[in-house]
Amino acid sequence: MTRLTPDDIDTLSSQLADFDEKLLLQTGQDMLGIACHGAGISKETIQNSIKDLNIAAVTLSSGLGQITGFAQTIVDILIHIGLNAFVPRETDAAGFARAVEKEADIIFMADDKRYIAVNLKKCRLIDNTWATGNIFAAALDLMARGLKSQRVLVIGCGPVGMAAAETLISLGAHVGLHDKDQAKCETYCTTLEKRRTKRVEPIHDLKVACRDFNFLVEATNAKGVINSSMINPPTLIVAPGVPLGITPNAVKKASKQIIYDPLQLGTVAMAVMAALPD
Repeated sequence: MTRLTPDDIDTLSSQLADFDEKLLLQTGQDMLGIACHGAGISKETIQNSIKDLNIAAVTLSSGLGQITGFAQTIVDILIHIGLNAFVPRETDAAGFARAVEKEADIIFMADDKRYIAVNLKKCRLIDNTWATGNIFAAALDLMARGLKSQRVLVIGCGPVGMAAAETLISLGAHVGLHDKDQAKCETYCTTLEKRRTKRVEPIHDLKVACRDFNFLVEATNAKGVINSSMINPPTLIVAPGVPLGITPNAVKKASKQIIYDPLQLGTVAMAVMAALPD
């Protein structure tokens, strides 16, 4: 998990409604609707599933310590989509115990390595990396008005990129993978092909590839991966990577063609996946 900073989430809670409005213009769905699309469930069904759930976001202080406001920001996101959520006043094991004592159905928590949601009653664990890759792929599918038989380039073969690639394949896209580690890229393509029985194309020249691919998933943890010369009028980009791997000039050039956020979409996807009915 890439560690966020307080600056990444400082104004996030106050901008949730604006973010939903932007997503509606870009995809036709809000955060919850995109998460439902990725999970393959109707919004009405999931709203019925979550309306009576109680969710806790427990603060952990291990590793490099707390990110100021992180747990409360998670709660703000969950409340925004219609969930009952709270932050226990205690941290770590005591906070987990308090969440259980207050009959939390789902507990969110994160340290330097993992950000997870655990449905206690269903013994279901949702990892943020999978949920994030899934929902950003779903957002791209909606933004493109369907990716079946379309070529999509996933940049970055980490856990989020691989989750996005798997989701894109399930949506019928023809997926290419790029990573700065070419051997890793080749290995992951072979792995996906065996698992999904569908050709996955290794892409080694990113600048050339961006002329051939109109749909991009920027899933690295590096800055400046995509610049303005790599964006064409039909280019659509989703960027789950932190920090944002698109240069400021590229963002300025194609802001309406880009979906990016540091926390919101992945958190909503985690909630939906954790709450899925059996």
